[in-house]
Amino acid sequence: MSSSSMLLLEGKKIFILEDDVNNLAIITSMLRRYGATIYFDSWGVETAQTIKAFSPIDLILLDIHLPGGVTGYDVYDAIQEVPELAGIPIVAVTASDPDQEMKKAREKGFKGYISKPIRTKSFIKSILAILEGEEVWGAIGT
Repeated sequence: MSSSSMLLLEGKKIFILEDDVNNLAIITSMLRRYGATIYFDSWGVETAQTIKAFSPIDLILLDIHLPGGVTGYDVYDAIQEVPELAGIPIVAVTASDPDQEMKKAREKGFKGYISKPIRTKSFIKSILAILEGEEVWGAIGT
């Protein structure tokens, strides 16, 4: 892979909300390899303000299943309540059954749905497409 293709995400700021440290490490590593600047957090009452502090953010990757009975849908709602964050595309990244979660995420207003386990080529293609304004509801070809 050429060095220019490795910088496909250079200048992009991506915020990840993921409670599993292994998944966070995998996603962070892939995105940094392609030049993205990464911020991350697990959900807490201050998360929306944390995201705001790192603004402008180009994209938020949001796990659907978080600890403490909080869901990605709850977090989505909290983010949408902050006017400065409401326009940031949010993508569900989850191991949940797509047949159950994809429709719910789309109806909620998410801009995409990426299934775990993450596959590098389709993941990066999906991220690029979403950053270009497309919605992605499933893996983009590898």
